[in-house]
Amino acid sequence: MSTPQVTLFCSGLAPNPLKVAILLEELGVSYKLIKKEFGDGENRVKAPSFLAINPNGRVPAIIDHTNSDKIVWESAAILLYVAEQFDNSGKYDGENLDEKAVIWEWLMFQISGLGPIQGQVAHFKYYHPVKNLDQSVYDRFINETYRVFSVLEKRLEKQEWIALDRFTIAEVDINTGDMLDMAFYPWLIGASYMDLSFDSFPHLKAYVDRISKIPSVETAYKQLQTAQT
Repeated sequence: MSTPQVTLFCSGLAPNPLKVAILLEELGVSYKLIKKEFGDGENRVKAPSFLAINPNGRVPAIIDHTNSDKIVWESAAILLYVAEQFDNSGKYDGENLDEKAVIWEWLMFQISGLGPIQGQVAHFKYYHPVKNLDQSVYDRFINETYRVFSVLEKRLEKQEWIALDRFTIAEVDINTGDMLDMAFYPWLIGASYMDLSFDSFPHLKAYVDRISKIPSVETAYKQLQTAQT
C-alpha cells in the first residue's frame, strides 16, 4: 500500500472525526486512520505522545504528509485546511468571499451551537446521569438542541442545503460538493441515539436522510467503524 496523504486520528464513530473523513472521501485524498480512546494512558487522547499532536487532548487531528507532516487539530480548522490544501476550485469551501462568508457562518454555528449543546445531552444521558436532579436541568440542554434544530429547519425550508446550493464542508451536495453539511450531518445522525426526534422538523429529517445516501458518507462511516488503535 502506498503512503497515505493524511493520517486522521479518530475515536470510533465520534461525530467530529467523521466530518473530516467525509471530506477526505469526497476529495479522494488517501488517509490512514488511527483510533484513540478517551482518557489517560497509552493510546489515549491524554497520553503525552498525542498531546504533542493536539494539546487539547481531543480528536480529530490530522498529519498532512504532503506538507512536511503539518499537524492540524480542531474539526472546523481541519475542514478548512483540507479544502484549501487539496482542492483549489472552491467547490467545498466557497468560490469567492461571499460564498466563504456564508460557509463560515454556518460552520461556526455548528461548532459553537449544535455540537456543544447536543454533546451535553449525550453526556448527561449516557455518561453522567445524575439521580434526583431537577428535570429542568436536562430540559435546558434538550430544549436548546431543539431550538438549534428549528434554526436549521427554517433554513432548509428555503433551500435544499444549509449553506449554499451544494454539499459543502458545512454540507455536501452529491453532485457539486459543499463542506458545511459535512459538519452538521455527523451530529444530526446521532440525534436518535439521544432520544431526540425530528418529528417537528420534516425538512431537517429529509436533509439527514438525503446525506446518508451519499457514497462518500457511507464509505467514511465504514472506515471509522473498523479503525484500529
